[in-house]
Amino acid sequence: MTNTTEPSVANRKSVPSPRQATGMLLRRPAPPRGQDGSRPPTVWPPLLTLLAGAGVLALVLLSGPATVRAVAVLAYLAIVPGLACVRLIRLPDRLTQFVLGVALSLALGTLVAQAMVQLRRWSPTLGLCALVAIASVAALTELIRNRRIARRGRVSSS
Repeated sequence: MTNTTEPSVANRKSVPSPRQATGMLLRRPAPPRGQDGSRPPTVWPPLLTLLAGAGVLALVLLSGPATVRAVAVLAYLAIVPGLACVRLIRLPDRLTQFVLGVALSLALGTLVAQAMVQLRRWSPTLGLCALVAIASVAALTELIRNRRIARRGRVSSS
């Protein structure tokens, strides 16, 4: 005789425990990946790059508070131009992307400074404008590329 009050072993495995059920409800689904395993393109990083460049230029050209201006400009120069360019490569590892972005930002800053010295046109504002232009071109390139990729995805899925 079988005991009908206990569920069978097969039923125990198919019904999740309350903790598992809560975890399943709270867990976000993984974002879809491309055929090569890369992350899907997003719009906000290039837009943030463009806004940061406009903000830093506004602080400098409108003579914002010195402390805020110094922190904003140094952070922008150390991170944004190189990171905007490195994002065009689409590296899978974000830490590597960030480290290369900082290194490239410092290298681009040095190249722009050297070019201004060689051309006898030294101006910190001009150097900042050149680096903002480099970052903006990279961000716009990424936006255009992401739009083309999204358009191709819509065309091929229909």
